Amino acid sequence: MQPVSWGRSLVRVGTSWLVAAAIALAGCNSSVSIPLPGTGPLVTVETRGGMCPAGACDSSVILDRDGRVHSAAKPPNDLGRVNSDALAALTAAIQATDWAVLKSRPFTGECPIAFDGQELIFEFGVGTGTQRIASCEVDIDWGNPLFVAVEVALGEWVALPLS
Repeated sequence: MQPVSWGRSLVRVGTSWLVAAAIALAGCNSSVSIPLPGTGPLVTVETRGGMCPAGACDSSVILDRDGRVHSAAKPPNDLGRVNSDALAALTAAIQATDWAVLKSRPFTGECPIAFDGQELIFEFGVGTGTQRIASCEVDIDWGNPLFVAVEVALGEWVALPLS
């Protein structure tokens, strides 16, 4: 074993421990944000349909990867921030989701927008792409950890029919 390669290995191990410690410490402090992989919003929840005095009750709530929540309406559209624990749990749920299984149960009922109800459309930023789940296309299991994490993170701004 050459001393040079041993020294590099030691530096790599030491650096790995520093990164792990920084992530662990960041989790203890809600004011520190860890950059999340990918670009664009982490989650967008669009609500379509329903009846409001001015017409349909359409809206979109967007959660950025840094925890900022805003609406798609004209500025000022900042709604608030998701705390780091809820953001971390949602990110983990997105990463753990089997999208094929989640989308495998088609919605077979009558879409609520046919009778002044609302449809929910979720777009999840996963790496370089987007996974779309619409409540009138997929029979959503509202108890699924992904949707529970969405409710915890965005429940203040979006009402979900969790079971």
